[in-house]
Amino acid sequence: MNLFKRLNSFLKKYTPFFKAGSMTQLAFKFDMFAWLLITAMQMACVVFLWIAVYKNSAEGFESIINGYSFEEIICYFIFSNIFAFVTFDDVTLFDINEEIKDGTIAISFIKPISYRIRFASTNLGSTFTKILMIGIPFFAIAYITFFVMGYLQFVSVLHFVLFLALGFVCQITSCLLLDTINYICGVLCFYTTSGWGLNLAKSVFINFFSGVLIPLSFFPGSFGRVVELLPFAGIAQNSVLIFLGKVNFAQAGIFIAKNILWICVFEFLGWILFKHASKKVTVQGG
Repeated sequence: MNLFKRLNSFLKKYTPFFKAGSMTQLAFKFDMFAWLLITAMQMACVVFLWIAVYKNSAEGFESIINGYSFEEIICYFIFSNIFAFVTFDDVTLFDINEEIKDGTIAISFIKPISYRIRFASTNLGSTFTKILMIGIPFFAIAYITFFVMGYLQFVSVLHFVLFLALGFVCQITSCLLLDTINYICGVLCFYTTSGWGLNLAKSVFINFFSGVLIPLSFFPGSFGRVVELLPFAGIAQNSVLIFLGKVNFAQAGIFIAKNILWICVFEFLGWILFKHASKKVTVQGG
């Protein structure tokens, strides 16, 4: 009973922030669709690039390059970019940076709520709305299209549903993992008082090492193996590999467990950093 009361109190505190994140995303839905159009044009350019790569390879479109056939690399690239568009959100970083700029950070410190959970709730609300509006519809369209074209196959309906569920769970942990990284970058704004450069550096780094640009198996030798051990593979690539059925159930479970482990590590690092930074924060202009 006591646990139920605590859970109810927790939901009452942070559900409004979840709703606020969702409503903010709805308020800027046209901006979101504009970025979607830009992303679609970028994806089209890269698809033509992969067509050229396989067309000019030794065995043409029958080639297997670093474990990927032409059909698999196209599916991988489309799905990874859909996931990236939906989950790569910088809300936490820029919200913290704005609070430092306008001075509302002082008010946030005296509120009877967790500073960290507040931002996590807002980000989850924003991401949830993008998943409903963009993620699920475009994923379904892409999956059905690739299946009809023969690019995708599954053994049975049960097998497909299980992998779909595992992929969804992995994607949720991916969202939380990325948010912890954004939170750490946001706390670093306490020292830099500017989040623009931090966000650019973070975005380039994550896009490169998460497998959004190319699968991590394309990285050579020891460097590729090291990159796959880093947490960034869990942000995009691992979920896509599960959806494409390129891993078994045990490997999918390992991917999810690895994400959870890295979330715990980054949350701990963020807690330590915030504890130090909150003592030295300086509001711009005062």
